[in-house]
Amino acid sequence: MGRAEQYWNLATDVRARASKESSPILKAEWENLAETYVRLAEQSEDSAGANLTYDPVWDILDRTAH
Repeated sequence: MGRAEQYWNLATDVRARASKESSPILKAEWENLAETYVRLAEQSEDSAGANLTYDPVWDILDRTAH
């Protein structure tokens, strides 16, 4: 699974969380976070061929996998 797909999945998960939120303020914050993940996914797709020397997403995933 690529980085862009991970961001798309996070956006979907966060939107689901927002849909269940009863507080309008928290719902808006979850929706803002989802939109941030969408922008990150789009940026990741745009830079798919770039050779990144450091990718914080993979670093976080590596740490959580252990």
